[in-house]
Amino acid sequence: MIFLHEIHDIIGGQTAAFEAAVQQQWRPLIEANNRARLLWFWHLTHGTGPSYQAVSITALRDWNAWDEIVQAMRSSAWRPWWDVCWTLRREVTSKILLPTPWSPLQTIDLSAPPVPADAEPALYLHDTGWPYAGKLDAYVDALGSVFYPATRTYKMIRVEACWTVCPGTGRHHEVVLLQRVMDWPAYSHMLTGGERPSRPGDWMIEGLKYRDRWESKLLRPASWSPLR
Repeated sequence: MIFLHEIHDIIGGQTAAFEAAVQQQWRPLIEANNRARLLWFWHLTHGTGPSYQAVSITALRDWNAWDEIVQAMRSSAWRPWWDVCWTLRREVTSKILLPTPWSPLQTIDLSAPPVPADAEPALYLHDTGWPYAGKLDAYVDALGSVFYPATRTYKMIRVEACWTVCPGTGRHHEVVLLQRVMDWPAYSHMLTGGERPSRPGDWMIEGLKYRDRWESKLLRPASWSPLR
């Protein structure tokens, strides 16, 4: 299974209209014939990033399904979507992601029902890390052997997925790590008080062996996001 990651730059004041178009037009088109499934549609939590920006992740059945979708995008069935979306969205940045060998999310049931509408939403931490040149595989291995076990011990956050960028669809040295905030009081304390001093073997020290740059976004699922 492969995953489509998209960053949507929405025209100011058009967020509600864009969401409605995604729900009513784009989602039925891309999910047709059980080829794909929208998983998350998030907004950046206010005050934590660019204005009027949304992030979505869609699971694709396989490469054949993606080929079918790309071909379908050129058909007349998709024309109403294109006509509408470019009146509401300035730009979209897309890339195809592949799950790392240790990622908790490897595949999903494309026919499974969405999360109930009354399910309690969560906040997500979306990290993009850029390992040093030639260190991509070592960085992924370290995330799986050092960072991931630590999150299972402290339980402030839960790793939902970890992906690398498929060659030809974005930067080579890039890893996307998705985490769900499980303990908001502890997380908010970290935001206001900073992280505790690191000790040898801790991720904040170990991670510097493989990268020294990353970007974090705090994301809030839309009320209609299939996963929340």
